[in-house]
Amino acid sequence: MTSANSGLRAAIFCAMTLGWLTQLAIGQDAGIEKQLEKAVTEATRTSQPVKKYQLQYRLNEGELIRSRVVHLVSMDTKIDGEFENLKSRSVSTRVFQVNEVDAEGNITLVHRVEDADLWQKVTGQNEVRYNSKTDEVVPENYERLAASIGKPLAVITVSPSGAIVARKDEVTQFNPGIGVLMPRLPDYPIAIGQKWYTPQEVRIRTKDGRVKTIKLRKLYTLKKVSNQLATISVRTQVITPVQDAKIKSQLMQRMQHGEFQFDLAQGRIYSSRMELDERVVGFNGAASMIHYLSRMTEQLVKPTPSAEDVSAR
Repeated sequence: MTSANSGLRAAIFCAMTLGWLTQLAIGQDAGIEKQLEKAVTEATRTSQPVKKYQLQYRLNEGELIRSRVVHLVSMDTKIDGEFENLKSRSVSTRVFQVNEVDAEGNITLVHRVEDADLWQKVTGQNEVRYNSKTDEVVPENYERLAASIGKPLAVITVSPSGAIVARKDEVTQFNPGIGVLMPRLPDYPIAIGQKWYTPQEVRIRTKDGRVKTIKLRKLYTLKKVSNQLATISVRTQVITPVQDAKIKSQLMQRMQHGEFQFDLAQGRIYSSRMELDERVVGFNGAASMIHYLSRMTEQLVKPTPSAEDVSAR
């Protein structure tokens, strides 16, 4: 190999090496530039103010707010080898009559059920039906409920965030937790994705007849906002450790899982959907079982314009 050829090859190698290093430098510069661009974009995004929403009840004195409530239940029970299924359906109109709104925005309202269409079927028994609008004879199962239709059930005063200021129950009620009258809203503006909690206590009777207090809490999350409707998820969490199956069987109907839509412009619940699917084994003997399925939907009913309103158009 001549020294001339060796010198040429060395020159070519140096040129290739220089070219490769140049391309590497360019590639590194491009990579660094992309990283810097990404960092600037992220910094700009995180520095932008996060939009927050104020969720508050704003009802008007003299208003009648109606909602259509549909509640479906299927409950399977097995005790000592005996199986029983209970199915029920209720369709009702719930009414809030707003009596007063004070200077602080606290709302005093009367809660009542205007009408109800009820059905129930238990294994081995005839089905039972009752429609408060059309039926004069009330089945024994529904006598107590029928007696309360159209009458005030409770007079409640709530803050703009839904905290109960005062409450007077006119009729003894069992609230299983799935049909909360006015869900608690946060006291402060919140952004999408934020959560808030409300504590709750329920009293449960144990096997030996004692009453035990169980602590729960409801977890709310603002999921999204679209067309002035805020979608909020809700889930009940049991805080007190519970091992007793009998207590669990009593708790299951008080759980609440689902979501509701809140009308930001009108300041009220627009719709809700709550579902339960709870199963407990051993609540009444080792071989016993109870499976509770429930769905409750509520939809705001738009007020029908009066003749005066129509003629004014």
